[in-house]
Amino acid sequence: MFVALTVVSSLLVVYLIVLLLRVALAWFFPQTYGKAWDILRGITDPYLNLFRGIPFLRGNVFDFSPIAAMLVLILAIDLLNQLANFGRITVGFFLASLLSAVWSGVAFLLLFFVIVGVVRCIPILFPNTVSSPIWKVVDLIIRPIVEWMSRLLRISSRFGYRGQLFVTIGILFAVWAVGKWAVIPQIYFLFTLLPF
Repeated sequence: MFVALTVVSSLLVVYLIVLLLRVALAWFFPQTYGKAWDILRGITDPYLNLFRGIPFLRGNVFDFSPIAAMLVLILAIDLLNQLANFGRITVGFFLASLLSAVWSGVAFLLLFFVIVGVVRCIPILFPNTVSSPIWKVVDLIIRPIVEWMSRLLRISSRFGYRGQLFVTIGILFAVWAVGKWAVIPQIYFLFTLLPF
């Protein structure tokens, strides 16, 4: 049983790496990859399509379904490793793994948008920066978050985009920091909870 669970867990790790490769390559001109891209899509798209059908994971600008797909794989790998090592999965371990996977996804997104927001500040703080199409791409990524946050918190338009951007970066970073401080102890607590 241990060997079978270890093999399945290892196969899931390999599949997770393939999935990460597919998602990363999709950002950079996938049409130029040829047959290799078609094979990669053939391996990963059936699994990704399970998550693409969930409406709240797909927004107007962002598609969070690959992140959800990867988090489910990570949860499955954790549970298989627990089963292989200890012969059982406790309720506490399951809840801790689930919370850890969800927090990992949320923390990744928060930090991603903080970094993109900070990068977007470069041409604002240093106006002599060479004009580049990269700033338009960065703005396309961060602008929907800034607008959503401004609507959510009712940040006045008199602050302007710059002020809204700075507030958004600060709030996202604060949520990440507070979340890390609050969630990680809960994960450790759940590991010891409900040992049956």
